[in-house]
Amino acid sequence: MIDLRSKKYGVISLGCDKNRVDSEKLLAIIRNNGCTVVNELDEADVVIVNTCAFLNSARKEAIETIIDCASRKEGKLEKLVVTGCLPQKYISEVFPELTEADVFLGINDYDRFFEALASSYNGERVNFVGKGDNSKATDRVISTPCHYAYLKIADGCNNFCTYCLIPKIRGRYVSYPEEQLIKEAEELGDISELILVAQDVTRYGEDLYGRRCLVPLIKKLTALDNIGSVRLLYCYPDAIDDELIAEMRDNPKVIKYIDIPLQHSEDRVLKLMNRKGSRSSYLGLLAKLKESIPGIAVRSTFISGFPTETEEESQAMCSFLREAKLVNCGFFAYSREPDTAAYRLKGQIRQSEKNKRVKRLYAAQAQISREFLSGFKGATIKVLCDGIDYENGCFVGRAYFQAPDIDGKVYFRCPDAVQGKYYDVIIDDCDNYDLFGYTPDYTEE
Repeated sequence: MIDLRSKKYGVISLGCDKNRVDSEKLLAIIRNNGCTVVNELDEADVVIVNTCAFLNSARKEAIETIIDCASRKEGKLEKLVVTGCLPQKYISEVFPELTEADVFLGINDYDRFFEALASSYNGERVNFVGKGDNSKATDRVISTPCHYAYLKIADGCNNFCTYCLIPKIRGRYVSYPEEQLIKEAEELGDISELILVAQDVTRYGEDLYGRRCLVPLIKKLTALDNIGSVRLLYCYPDAIDDELIAEMRDNPKVIKYIDIPLQHSEDRVLKLMNRKGSRSSYLGLLAKLKESIPGIAVRSTFISGFPTETEEESQAMCSFLREAKLVNCGFFAYSREPDTAAYRLKGQIRQSEKNKRVKRLYAAQAQISREFLSGFKGATIKVLCDGIDYENGCFVGRAYFQAPDIDGKVYFRCPDAVQGKYYDVIIDDCDNYDLFGYTPDYTEE
């Protein structure tokens, strides 16, 4: 019988931070079984690819990664495991076609990982999609820098936006029990910044407790001694209520930052997207947030080139950005995904036109962001050190208005800095995305 504990395991996690949390829970299962996890794939006997399938580009990346990993079977690699969204949604297609992979697991099947792997070593190709229940796992091996971590508080989505596959992949919205999340957060150790994520953070608890319970959860998380601060991502605009705004304003451990995926600004397109907001309601919400929480940083994402979007509506989105003055934004060309309602809409827009509109939106936001960042020149701001930028010969960190990976950074000169610690940084320059500065005790050599 094969000794799976003697094998070395490597994990590739594709897609979003929510996928990262799933990968971290799988890593914990592997470590808790007494196995070795390696960072270099060339050293691994077993490689796991945790996939994303949200967009066609993500599916293409997943398949290319799987095929690339399979080429390592000419060397040390013995088994290739595919997990996550791709097999969860497309197992009937990928199992017969992706013969390079030995094991397939869905989004909640990690508790069956070793059982499936053992079957594979007995000579089978294994499909365990939908056979597990890993939803209650709290153990994780953190893959982010040790001073910040993500906490996925729910899975699935009930919003049914017409462009989105998530409900077809992840199912309906499911909140994780509060006591489970508190335990998971406690077990993370000392964390400077805990980042709450879900497809829709603001609806936490509706399915489980019959009401929104994000604020009670925040109160309990920020009461933990090991949690330095909490950041909120993916807050849907129609569910941001007075209770949440008051908690963000009054709780000193809640970072004055919120990610609100608006997706568009024009009423007709929003209705086609099955989004519940409007241009006026969005501007009203942003004004309320800025009035209630002075200095709050609002980030958002927008889709450009949705079917039937006119040139005038695209231009109107640029004017919305100039009026809204969001701190950070991401822009994406609409991706036509089979099995979504928008796929069937007439008036699909050419890819070249979608790309042009995305480029225009980024240019508009760049001016807004630079104006915002320029306001910090000469000021001293608090920066969380994320580590060293060896290429530029300085330290790198983030201000409160910068989330990991999706926003800009602060590059600063300092005699010495420790990852996970906060530093006062004097800002002396900026570009469209990043700030540059130095600590008061820094002197040029």
